[in-house]
Amino acid sequence: MGQLSGSPASTWIHLGMLEHLLTVVASFLAAVILTPIVRMLAVRLGIVDRPDPRRKLHGRVVARAGGTAVLLSVLSVCLVAYLRFDRSELPLSSYQSYVALLVVMVGVWLLGLADDIWNLRGRQKLVGQIVLVGILVTVGQFQIQHVGLFSGVGLELGLLTLPVSAAWLLATTNAMNLIDGADGLCSTLGAIICGALGLLAAAHGHAAEAAIAFALCGALLGFLVFNFPPASIFLGDSGSLLVGMVTGALAIRCSIKEGASIAFLVPLAILFLPLLDSAMAIVRRKLTGRSIYTTDRAHFHHTLKSKGLSDRGLLFVVMLISLTTAAGALAGDQSENEWIAPASVVVVFGVLVATKAFGYAELVLVARRGSHFALSLLEPARKAEKPTRQKAVRLQGTRQWETVWATLVEFAENEELCTLHMDLNVPWLEEGFHGSWHRSRLPDRLERWSASLPIHAEERIAGRIDIVGPASTSATLGTLAKLVELLEDLSPQVESLLSPVESEALDAGAVIPPVRHLPADTATVSTRAPAYSSVTRLN
Repeated sequence: MGQLSGSPASTWIHLGMLEHLLTVVASFLAAVILTPIVRMLAVRLGIVDRPDPRRKLHGRVVARAGGTAVLLSVLSVCLVAYLRFDRSELPLSSYQSYVALLVVMVGVWLLGLADDIWNLRGRQKLVGQIVLVGILVTVGQFQIQHVGLFSGVGLELGLLTLPVSAAWLLATTNAMNLIDGADGLCSTLGAIICGALGLLAAAHGHAAEAAIAFALCGALLGFLVFNFPPASIFLGDSGSLLVGMVTGALAIRCSIKEGASIAFLVPLAILFLPLLDSAMAIVRRKLTGRSIYTTDRAHFHHTLKSKGLSDRGLLFVVMLISLTTAAGALAGDQSENEWIAPASVVVVFGVLVATKAFGYAELVLVARRGSHFALSLLEPARKAEKPTRQKAVRLQGTRQWETVWATLVEFAENEELCTLHMDLNVPWLEEGFHGSWHRSRLPDRLERWSASLPIHAEERIAGRIDIVGPASTSATLGTLAKLVELLEDLSPQVESLLSPVESEALDAGAVIPPVRHLPADTATVSTRAPAYSSVTRLN
């Protein structure tokens, strides 16, 4: 993946497989001993995760800050391993990288612990992560200088070394944090990733990195004893951020092979699942107009559970996928066949998309955005004045939001609006829908007005409707009044779609009656050319 700038020669005594196994066992036992103590202290101090009606649906109060037990287990085992080495042969310059990693491990644990206690804002955590990543990249010299893709094909990053290295570490840190949404998920995934990185480091002669990776692997397995569904303690941000930061740093070191870079896709394949989940979350939120910090229940684990998997079934699937990509990465590295790692990733992703288990909705969003952009480039200017385009994508669930969307589109066409967006995010029911309608050409900003209205259900915000209209007409207030009337008319239908009774009716195969449209005397006659649309049910 990359070369480490100023990487010290490995003078550590190479541990055999027996020593690596002992490292895993020792860290496992340490976590088994420390986790109940941390759980007891967390409950007494009120560091707990309480269920809420929107996102946290575990239904019980569970201790947080489990990362504390993981960190203490790793540090204690690494200290014993360090004391066993002949430190007289270790150059003083070699300490710099490991001291920096130690400082960052403690720092990211403190950052996560602060979030477990006080629920920090996303930007506050990001600032802290940037500071810690800066220490790793500059002081610790965890840098990606050369990216190798296949044999003989590589890229010297040069001035891009620091930003690319920082971006990689931020990506892995937040990827593990985002995917930590089900009992035992991050622990299981992290243990597999650390085990694979440990094997990779041992194969390349990086004894210290192998020891850290195997120690973290054992600690996560020990923590999993108490985090296995139903969990009695969660990793919390103190654990998920720690795992993400350390695995990202180890991926840089472990990928160094005899002083030269290896295929970039080896560590990428090992970390494929959390990185995929984060990438899809960013795509989903950006293309639906949401903030990247918006919470939803469309992550990998949410979509699999919506298919009927239990918590333990989810862990089995995650374990199978992670072992597949990790095995492909290690097999490709040892056999020097670079195509095996990307092939394993492509196969896994293809199966997920083909079965609509994960990633299908996001790919549809990307494809439609790309096709609309391509059409806008090909259309002559005079022909682009009339047509309108719309897209409607079901992100989650099975409820019939198309009826509501069709009514809103009819209103937009009748009232000669410029843009209409409906975005529904109902995580407590695992429902998501995004609709977008717009004219090919919009008035300038000074020549249009806009409004954003929330959609309420059960005294909670379930989504929003955004509209843009031309300011050149004098009927703006009248249009807004009609919109309010329409939303009042749609309110019972939305409530019905969001009610438990609706869920039971859908399970029984019932068909929801169409929404009542606006009375004829409140609608205007449209002279616009007919619109063409594309509405697809994704699951």
